[in-house]
Amino acid sequence: MRVSSNTSYEAGLAAIHRQQSAQMRTFEQISTGRSVLTPSANPAAYVRALDVAEADSANSQYVLNRQNGMASLSMLEDTLGGITTLLQRAQELTVAAGNGTLNDSGRETIATELRTSLGELLGLSNRKDVNGQYLFSGYQSSTKPFEDTGSGVQYVGDEGLRMIQASSSRQLAVNESGREVFERIPAAKGGYHSMFKTLSDLADLLETPVTDPTGKAALATGLDTTQVNLSNALDNVLKVQASVGTRMKEIDALNERGEDLNIQYKQQLSELRDVDYVEAISDLTQQRTYLEATQKAFLKVQSLSLFDYIR
Repeated sequence: MRVSSNTSYEAGLAAIHRQQSAQMRTFEQISTGRSVLTPSANPAAYVRALDVAEADSANSQYVLNRQNGMASLSMLEDTLGGITTLLQRAQELTVAAGNGTLNDSGRETIATELRTSLGELLGLSNRKDVNGQYLFSGYQSSTKPFEDTGSGVQYVGDEGLRMIQASSSRQLAVNESGREVFERIPAAKGGYHSMFKTLSDLADLLETPVTDPTGKAALATGLDTTQVNLSNALDNVLKVQASVGTRMKEIDALNERGEDLNIQYKQQLSELRDVDYVEAISDLTQQRTYLEATQKAFLKVQSLSLFDYIR
């Protein structure tokens, strides 16, 4: 009988422990809000939840990347807009300088405005984005791209494009090479010209007195060449500006897709990990009832004497 009593005792105690463990798991599920607490509870769901959580985290990082990228591109677009306005004004001044009734003094006044514009252009070319990185320095984001050496403006950046990971499969440039924007512009007489040199040469031309027909002819030729160069420079800036606008639109589209993914990932994670509180509370009530019944049965069995069994 001793063996039978020990076996009964151990079986009853094990049943109580099982009920208590089940109840504790349900308590923990309710307190944490998670239905899967350990990998062993549901290996497939646990692994799937890890995968979805990783994808969700990556998606959140892409959102941040796009926010930073959009800020840089917005600054770039604004700067290109300022350059466009400056070039258009330079075109207007070039036309005005060709007025046959204008004298040397009038042309010098235009030259003064052009030199002011040249300083403004240098400022625009050395603008930074919201993160303090130069917009036109290439990979060398902390290096001022253009320097006035006294004998002309020189580019000291490179031609690299800084990329952001805008999505799992898409990278986008958030800057432009200063050489491509300001220097590699088709020239009227072949080759390339610098936007800075074109404005500087125009100011020099207008500051040169016209004293004879030869000087007048040189002025006319110089103004014609300048008009072509300014037109090409403007076309180049507008082309870059269009490219920036396309990237910004793509970021908008990726943001919409990212928002959809965020909802999908959150929903999947909820289905895989979140506890159903109604079901969990119902389970807890049922488990409490089972535990109480098991405890009562255990106590009743243990209180029975050998005489009770015999009888």
